Amino acid sequence: MAAATLAGTVGEAAFLATLFLAGVLVLALTVAQRFIPIAWTPLATGLGFWLLLVLGVVMVVLSGTGLILGILRIGASSERRNAIAQRAEELELIGKSAAEFPSVPQDNRLTDSPGVKLRYRLPATNWAGKRVAAAAALALMWNAVLLVLLVVVITSFWSERPRKVLLALLFPMSGIGIWALRHYISCLRKTSGVGATILEIDQHPLRPGETYDAYVVQLGKMQLQSLRVELICEEESTFRQGTDLRIDRTPVISEILLDLHNVPIDLGRPWEQEFRIKIPSQAMHSFRSPHNAVHWKVVVRGEADPWPSFCQSFPVIVQPKIPPPKRNPR
Repeated sequence: MAAATLAGTVGEAAFLATLFLAGVLVLALTVAQRFIPIAWTPLATGLGFWLLLVLGVVMVVLSGTGLILGILRIGASSERRNAIAQRAEELELIGKSAAEFPSVPQDNRLTDSPGVKLRYRLPATNWAGKRVAAAAALALMWNAVLLVLLVVVITSFWSERPRKVLLALLFPMSGIGIWALRHYISCLRKTSGVGATILEIDQHPLRPGETYDAYVVQLGKMQLQSLRVELICEEESTFRQGTDLRIDRTPVISEILLDLHNVPIDLGRPWEQEFRIKIPSQAMHSFRSPHNAVHWKVVVRGEADPWPSFCQSFPVIVQPKIPPPKRNPR
């Protein structure tokens, strides 16, 4: 069933891409036969022209929307959507107010998604589908221009005014277009095969000196050569050098929480592992100002072959220690 899901994802993307390019071709032919005097113009005017025009627009819009939604779903999981639907009413946001810790970032955005096993599911800062989105944009836009150029060349020969320069351009552009489509399908297959990385934690925000339960899940079908989970604290400085704005990031703490090798991941059974996160007692809390900041994050890195390696970053907030309550002697 899971293998069929992966094949269905790739097949759906290929079908929508074909439908998009077919819509572009219909639009180009319809406009060409309306404005260029050629022999075959039975639909150049009247209701037929508008029907073909509407059909082409509908094909382009529907297929383009489907492709965008499909790419946006890459890296998401159905368990997350089900958990949100079931526990939306039970969601409780915790954390101090901005008045108490004005320089500490708030955690509302990090605690708005309930987890399946632990209390919160942390959002990732890296979008898994950005490589697929870039490949899809290149393939579809390039081939759309290629189809329009093809229609222009055909109509020029039909009207006995051949454009041989454009005809010569068709051959190298066709080779690039075929390569772009194959690259898009390859990126989609590999990214869908890697799957989403999920990280859940039992409490948030975190505090120095305390230990928390965490849970990581990796979806997909591959053999990971290595998988590492790290807790990283880095300082960020923003300054101007001449007219340039520069950002300097320096790691302060880098603690390995998990370091595994030869990890098999199957489509029918995701890999999952529980671990603990301990914040050093003397560590600096999260901090943000116009020119300086201290960021904490949990990073999950995976090395796979032949699938692409991945690195997902999950930001967390570390608040200052709560001082012990003062007792007035009597």
